[in-house]
Amino acid sequence: MAYGRNLTPAWIELGPDGQTLARIVVESGDVCPALSADNKPLAMQRREPVPEGFEPACEAVVPSAARTLTFEGRTLPLPSTPSVVAVLGDTGCRVSAKDTQNCANPELWPFRKVADRIALLRPGLIVHVGDYLYREVPCPDEAKGCKGPHGDNWAAWDADFFSAAREALAAAPWAFSRGNHETCARSWRGWFYYLDPRPFTNSCVDYSAPYIVHSGTLRIGMLDSAPTQEDEKDRAQVEHFAQDLKSFSGRVDWIADHHPFWAYKAVAGHPSETQILSLPLAAAWDQVHPQGVRMIMSGHIHLFEFLAFDRNRPAQLVAGTGGTNLALKVKPNLAGESVFGVAVNTGNSGHEFGYTELDRKGAGWNLEFRNSNGVDQVDCTLPDRGNSQCRSPHTVE
Repeated sequence: MAYGRNLTPAWIELGPDGQTLARIVVESGDVCPALSADNKPLAMQRREPVPEGFEPACEAVVPSAARTLTFEGRTLPLPSTPSVVAVLGDTGCRVSAKDTQNCANPELWPFRKVADRIALLRPGLIVHVGDYLYREVPCPDEAKGCKGPHGDNWAAWDADFFSAAREALAAAPWAFSRGNHETCARSWRGWFYYLDPRPFTNSCVDYSAPYIVHSGTLRIGMLDSAPTQEDEKDRAQVEHFAQDLKSFSGRVDWIADHHPFWAYKAVAGHPSETQILSLPLAAAWDQVHPQGVRMIMSGHIHLFEFLAFDRNRPAQLVAGTGGTNLALKVKPNLAGESVFGVAVNTGNSGHEFGYTELDRKGAGWNLEFRNSNGVDQVDCTLPDRGNSQCRSPHTVE
């Protein structure tokens, strides 16, 4: 059977323990294409079994010694030590009886704009902190522009993620986190089949095993927090996450997961009140105190937040602004607040759609929250040692 139509660009994603994967989605009935690694053919294999309602994904493990990788005349971006990292999350178009976005309006669902901005950066790495598919039910109000596919199937995953992310998928290697929209009760098939870096079993687990990705010398611990009970200190969850964190101690620079360990969300109906989350993750950290971690990258709250603390905690980045309806605002300057008994030295929030850009500068990183038009909203520093600082070049309401 001849090789036929590509439904996505070929993309590169980071897998456990330094593994690099190349993937592409093709039309049903087509055989998998071949890549070229250092001018030698590299066959892709179909991920099996293909779930019902999905188009097949093809995959190849990239040889660790490969210096060049090409597909149909295009050079694919292999991982290296990045000077620029982009972080985003919570990207799908929300469709529900209570809260529906206009998926056809790029100002009201701007994920494609955000992804295209990231593609223009040509970062060395893109980290998605989870929640890809929000079109879980039929559109309740077609006047809002949400008519289209729904459910855990190829058409909905294409509409909510792959089509909008197309330019960014091709621009840089990716590290993917699992969100609470990808739990076993929700859209797990698309997550495990298309984005999880491990073999597909056509079954769901509540917690995937933690693993470490390598982008050159940068090491990121990938933690599956999908089923977190964020407002309840569930003892079994605390113990589970403590073991996961213990596996990262002394081995990673950053951690990526979906739920923040320490962050603020507004309380609906009480605009002056905030609530702190996530209790099981915070308790697990306090139990283990993994060494060497400088930052935790999360989403879940549909805001930007960056918090740095006055003692033994890494900085917390919340990058939940990728396109899903924004959450209620929290106050823009969070310095002087306290999160689970530890003071916030520097902290800012942002209430716009956008992404976080990290630029390596000397002995640390500059961290900028940029809106969907690329305009810088909050600037922070993340030094390899010492205290972070933030400033707002524009007023953040």
